[in-house]
Amino acid sequence: MHRMRTGLIAAAVLFTIAPAAARGGKEKAEKEGAGTAASHLTEAGAHKGGRGWTHGENGIIHAVRSGEEFRIRVKDSHGHIPDIALKAFERLMKDRTTVHPPAEPRLLALLGLVSDHFGGRTIEVISGYRAYSPSQYNPHSNHNYGRAIDFRIVGVKNEELRDFCRTLRNTGCGYYPNSTFVHLDVRETKAFWIDWSRPGEPPDYDGPGGPEDDGASDVAVDGAPAHPSPPDPSAPPGSASTPAPRNAEDPAKTL
Repeated sequence: MHRMRTGLIAAAVLFTIAPAAARGGKEKAEKEGAGTAASHLTEAGAHKGGRGWTHGENGIIHAVRSGEEFRIRVKDSHGHIPDIALKAFERLMKDRTTVHPPAEPRLLALLGLVSDHFGGRTIEVISGYRAYSPSQYNPHSNHNYGRAIDFRIVGVKNEELRDFCRTLRNTGCGYYPNSTFVHLDVRETKAFWIDWSRPGEPPDYDGPGGPEDDGASDVAVDGAPAHPSPPDPSAPPGSASTPAPRNAEDPAKTL
């Protein structure tokens, strides 16, 4: 009888310790870096927080690409980008090929700033790293080196996203009024361009000889968006479904 009671007590102690240890391991992983989950959440579920992660956390990127969700803690308690965050970002950025460059730390840090500015809303990644293609507009695109990302943010107009990206130092920002994303890359000097073309069309830039990194037709090579957004009836001219007029106000003159 005494042995039975001893066994029951030991089992109860193990039962109590095991969940606590599991929780401790999870909390440690969240503090040290980032994790991914192929949960295939709907846009509405991720945005409203009914499923998925809680938004509004500074320093944490919530992103989705091709049905896979990412939660990336950009920096550790010492203000450094941990390896586990770079690994998660590398997975977020890669294309269908198995060979791709390592993650660009500065691009990850910039994406973290963008995420914090817009309250940790879900970032939908349209294109990250792209292998070189003879048909691409720029033969030296930053996408080929893993230094550029095309994305949008749930609940944020691309015009607002564009305006904030233009405030970042030593970056390239591309605005595509007739497409569904904003381009951001890291470079030595600041650059901005507008491509009036729609997906599948040749680039239609404001002027020749500019700093353009890629065109809307290049992004089509990477595939369809992770979660195509339904048309917004209240969206102003410039949405993907309504071609923006070429004589629309130039944002370069308003900043």
